[in-house]
Amino acid sequence: MKLRLPHLTPVAKGQLWGMGVGLGTALLAVEHMALSYRIFFVGFGAAWVASEFYLARRLIGTDAKTLTIAVLSGISFPWVGWLLAFGLNALRP
Repeated sequence: MKLRLPHLTPVAKGQLWGMGVGLGTALLAVEHMALSYRIFFVGFGAAWVASEFYLARRLIGTDAKTLTIAVLSGISFPWVGWLLAFGLNALRP
């Protein structure tokens, strides 16, 4: 039995790279500011699911503009989670 890896499109590779960079930097911010990891990951997941629902159909192609949007959207997903964790922490009494 041979293990076959999935074929990723250039847009998926760009988003995956962006999510790796964004996750590393956002996790540092969450740790430094002592925010909730749970809320961070819920916000991160919600941003990713919303992007797959709304943005995935529009990000088709391999031109520079599309790949730039893919990388920037990948970077932004973890930071949406950070923003949710930061906002809810600020509202806490």
